Formats: sequence, structure tokens, C-alpha cells
Amino acid sequence: MKKWKVGIIGAGGIARGAHMPGWKNLKNTEVIAVADSRKEACEFFKKEFGVKHTFGDYNKMLEMEELDILDVCTPNRIQCPAAVASLNAGKNVLCEKPLAVTPEEVQQMIDASRKAKKKLMTAQHQRFAPESQIVKKMCENGDMGDIYYARAQALRRRGIPAADTFIKKELSGGGPMIDIGVHILDLTYWLMGCPKVESVTGTAVKKLASRYDIHNSWGEWDRKAYNVEDFAAGFVKFTNGASLTLETSFLLHMKEPDIYETNIFGTKAGLRVGCGTPEIYSEENRACSVKRLTDLYQANAHQEEIRFFVEALDKGLPSPVPPEQSLEVIKMLDGIYRSQEAGKAIYFK
Repeated sequence: MKKWKVGIIGAGGIARGAHMPGWKNLKNTEVIAVADSRKEACEFFKKEFGVKHTFGDYNKMLEMEELDILDVCTPNRIQCPAAVASLNAGKNVLCEKPLAVTPEEVQQMIDASRKAKKKLMTAQHQRFAPESQIVKKMCENGDMGDIYYARAQALRRRGIPAADTFIKKELSGGGPMIDIGVHILDLTYWLMGCPKVESVTGTAVKKLASRYDIHNSWGEWDRKAYNVEDFAAGFVKFTNGASLTLETSFLLHMKEPDIYETNIFGTKAGLRVGCGTPEIYSEENRACSVKRLTDLYQANAHQEEIRFFVEALDKGLPSPVPPEQSLEVIKMLDGIYRSQEAGKAIYFK
């Protein structure tokens, strides 16, 4: 079995806490290089994980011919140029979510992947959680019937990630919609069977994040620097006739500390997954029923996404998260922002 040599671009928390355990868990992968503009971050990887080569500029790292895979864990705005450069250098790419912040950037990445004949995958790890894998099979088997509507929610009462990479648009590309909304939207879209987007209507506003009388359970943030939305919602219509709503927020006056779930509605049954035990709602013999999925197999979703990616490389399989699907997800998010600016629905060809 081939031993895949891996380089990481971006040595922050997601690379340390989520991606490195996944790479180290596999016998046929080895992280041999890391690139980050922060010297202390590179030194941490060298000391903590025994990574041999460190770089302040990822372009220098891409000159290493022995690298097979580049794992992009940078702020959102850097992901596209880093991934495209990696693909152009002949490397396979696993890239943190969102794949990019605009459809045009995603298409650029897809084009680079096709030209290089290398794999490109978005690290949408929640597709690989045990409950997600199980309910996906149920949807594919027709247990839900014809899925015609879904409601996706990623809401926090008080939960702003205070770092500049989340609250400054020039780094993040957006607020909660780009950060946590993309996760629940991707999961929902995938369970619906990935139909093509027809139109998007939405709102993306900042209502609470600049106020000094609002606290944050995740610590203080720079209210003057905060220039992204703190709430967004959208309504999506698909070309197959199905529709979807998305709600996402860092700050919201609601009862619960957070709501993170998707509800799928079909002609045979409904499905709730995300918060707690997945539930199936249906009717049998003119009586409503609720079924709960219990005793699920255990697996770490971040580690599973990496395992699936490497397995695809080993076996010559398609990308486990096809970038064309990520393109539709970014169309929806971008459509909500554009709809807010235009004050009308955004239509896609």
C-alpha cells in the first residue's frame, strides 16, 4: 500500500485538534511538512507532532516533490489560492469548509483539479458522522419517500468565535452563515440528494454584534472590527421542485443556548438529525409514530473524513465530497448575501 506524504497549510486549531489526529490514525499517511506565516505555530507542529519540515510560505513547501496531499486549513479567504496552487503543483487537496467564499472561486478550484487530474474534497466532516451515514442510507433507500422540503438551523444564543478570522469579512468572507451555516446546509443538501439550485432569497444582517450591552459566552470580541452578519436566513428552491430554509446566527434572543439540527420532510416520513438522537416521524395504520436510532456505532467524524479521502486515493474512487456539490452549497450561501444586497431573489441558470 502506498505511503501518502502529507503537507498542511495553516497550523491553527482545526489542523491541530481535528486533522492531525485523523492523519496520525492512518498507517499509510505521514505528515512531513507544515506551512504557516506564524513561526510559533510551525514550531508547535515540529515539537508536538514531529513534523520534519516547516515553512513560512506555503509556495516554498509546494516545491517538495515527495508531497502527495495538501491539507488546507487556512482562513476562508486564503483557501482558494492555496488550494489552486497545490493542485497546480500536482498535489491532491483536502480543504477545510467552506471550499471557497464565492461560486467563482469554487469553479476555479474545480477547473484546477480537473486540469491536474487530482482529487479535491471539502472537509465537510459532518457527512461522515455515524448518524449522518445511517440516515443518508435511509434517504437513498426511499424510507423518506419524495423529499420535498427541509429546514436547517445553526443558531447560538451567545456564541461568537472572537478571533479576527471569524469576525472580519476580509478574512472570513462572512459570519455565522459561512462558519456554522455551511455545515448544516451541506448536511441537509446532501440528505436531500444534492438537487440543482434554482433560486435563493435571503437576508444577512448585523443586529446585536456591535452592542456593548450584549455579552458572549465565548469571551469578548472586537465590536468595532466586527463587519460580518450575526444573523442570516434564506429560502432556496431547487430545480426538482424541492425547497429548503436555512437559519443561522452567532447571537440570537432565544431560549436554548444553541440549536443545531436539520429536519427533512418527505412523502413517507420526516427526519430530525443534528441535536441528540436522530428521530424518524411517520404514520402507520393511521397512527403517528416516532422512531429513535439508538446504539449507533462510534466514530470520529473528522477522522472519518480523512479516512474516506485516503481510501478514495488508494482505490481510485471519486472524491467523497464531490466539489461540484460544494459549488451548489456556495451558490446558496452567496445567493443569500446577494439577495440581501439586491433586495430580491437571485436566480441561477
